[in-house]
Amino acid sequence: MSGFKPVTYADGQVLFEPGESAHSFYVIKSGQVAIIDRHNQSQLAVLSAGESFGEQALLAGGVRSAAAQAIGETVCLEITAQGLRELLSKEGGIATQVLEALLLQLYMQNAIRA
Repeated sequence: MSGFKPVTYADGQVLFEPGESAHSFYVIKSGQVAIIDRHNQSQLAVLSAGESFGEQALLAGGVRSAAAQAIGETVCLEITAQGLRELLSKEGGIATQVLEALLLQLYMQNAIRA
């Protein structure tokens, strides 16, 4: 499926940095990813298989607020915002509104934790 691809990251490889435009979000298939606040050099979270991150990519004008870095060899399913939009436009219906509501809720929860 266009816009959905597995990507392997080496230990310590940076997936993105704060301030970058967000074009993809990720679901971890194996390994771990650290979410890092570069402003105060603190680790905000360590995410593992089955967890997702980078949801700002799916919100209009999304910009990265933290860095993401692989811990050990990590495989993520990278999902481009464009690929997801294309899938949703084909499926239509309430799925788009439900996804947008869930993403907004996740974004707000992350903002509260930070």
